[in-house]
Amino acid sequence: MQPLELLYGVGALALLIALVWGITQYKSRNKANDRLTEAATREEYDHPDTYQQKEDDFRDQVRPS
Repeated sequence: MQPLELLYGVGALALLIALVWGITQYKSRNKANDRLTEAATREEYDHPDTYQQKEDDFRDQVRPS
């Protein structure tokens, strides 16, 4: 039973590392891009036929994190 218990501990540690990484990525995102992301999503759902042409315009407006 020892290998199974060891595997449980390793899995729990991997989950903890993944959670910490996810939280730090979320906290360090560029919040200025949130409005742009919402606008691009709205455009894609409202006008799916013409979105491909406007996608590059949205990509040019993205600010790096």
